[in-house]
Amino acid sequence: MLLKTFLLLGEEGITDVKKSFSFQTRCMTKLYERVFDKKYKTVDCRQLNFHCGNYPEIKLLECFDGFCQVLVPYNVEEFLKYPDNKKKVEILELLKNSLDFVIREKNWDPDPFQEAYERVKELNYINEFIWDKPKFSPNRKYKAEVICNHDLYDFTLKIVIKDRNGKILHEKEIVSTEPDELIYDRFLGHLQWISDDEIALYEKYSKRYVSVKLSEV
Repeated sequence: MLLKTFLLLGEEGITDVKKSFSFQTRCMTKLYERVFDKKYKTVDCRQLNFHCGNYPEIKLLECFDGFCQVLVPYNVEEFLKYPDNKKKVEILELLKNSLDFVIREKNWDPDPFQEAYERVKELNYINEFIWDKPKFSPNRKYKAEVICNHDLYDFTLKIVIKDRNGKILHEKEIVSTEPDELIYDRFLGHLQWISDDEIALYEKYSKRYVSVKLSEV
């Protein structure tokens, strides 16, 4: 199995992002996933779920179908009170400490995990990336790309249109939603020019789209 996913989970059923540990930690665990070695093979684990809460000790439970559950003693309520500039640092350290325990228990190579940890810090805890490939307009004059920003409280998408030399002609935020891929993933369907100066981002499995038109700038 290939280990690909790391989740820090709090109490289930909380839909208010400001009160949800699981929502707020996803920006950093998702960034960690992006920079982690995607070829890391394990015997029985493809996803690690760290359940954080009032537990007496850290404990690795039995893995089932590639999903490994870990109980992690942690004060979630205290975390929610932290200032925003401290939360991302705290999330990464919690993830690292929790992973260190699993690495020792399973006798995994620690190097790829340490490299991912360092890479997140090098990126200054900012989870921003270009989604998919840029698309050229039919007349080949313009290039459009979708920039994603995954933060503590939201996931935003913006369309950026550039000329052939890379100069930004226009950029516009088109989506802002909760910071969890089960919610924002539906917006990432496909990017398509619908005329020489209008680019549209279609939702998955839908004809709905949001567009940006240069002539209206």
